[in-house]
Amino acid sequence: MIDKSSVVPIYYQLKTLIQNRIAAGEYPVGARLPSERELCELHGISRMTVRQAVNDLVNEGRLTREQGRGTFVAKPKIEQGLVALSSFTEEMKRRSLIPGTKLLGFRVTAAEGRVAERLGVAAGEPIHEITRLRLADNEPMAIEISHLPLRYVPSLPPDLVAAGSLYEILRSSGIDMAYAEQTLEASLAKAKETEILRVKPKAPVLLMERTTYRSDGRAVEYVKSVYRADRYRFSIRLTGSERYGPE
Repeated sequence: MIDKSSVVPIYYQLKTLIQNRIAAGEYPVGARLPSERELCELHGISRMTVRQAVNDLVNEGRLTREQGRGTFVAKPKIEQGLVALSSFTEEMKRRSLIPGTKLLGFRVTAAEGRVAERLGVAAGEPIHEITRLRLADNEPMAIEISHLPLRYVPSLPPDLVAAGSLYEILRSSGIDMAYAEQTLEASLAKAKETEILRVKPKAPVLLMERTTYRSDGRAVEYVKSVYRADRYRFSIRLTGSERYGPE
């Protein structure tokens, strides 16, 4: 219960209380949270305090608001680490989710601009361009556009690309993937992305770019992805530099 004599801010106590009830299953995924008025009356606190606690949980992705309907418990986000070089399929299997892929586009085209630059090939060199919708338990998670030079992967069967991990196909073809460079930034979903990912107009998304290299330093893939920010997040473990360790 709320302890008004505690040094812990009341809004934070309410926020923790709601989180605990979600974790305990009292508020299951999809359940409607009591209204602000109901929470005020239940705990004897102000509406402003309730709103601050609920806003925090909405911003963290634990709750979601629906216009005219109320506030609901959101599905937990899928978290992927940024340390290991792994595919979407591998990450979903690791979390006991069923990975899925819908092939949206598959063509051979000429490398131009940033794509040619990131792959380290001349403008006009032929490349594979593969656009896929990635799913977890049949729910849209991300749109990926992969680019691969034909010189390294001359044959790439569309049915295999649609059926599983592109990384598995590359490894089975004898292509080693030693390391990658990756960037992330926040953005808003464009009209077409909104439709494909089944999110609201201008919903927050995470833009990811990754270039994967062979051990000899040659780029084998450049991928641009759009992830749903309400269902996905990336994490990384940081360690202190040795010079700041114990003396």
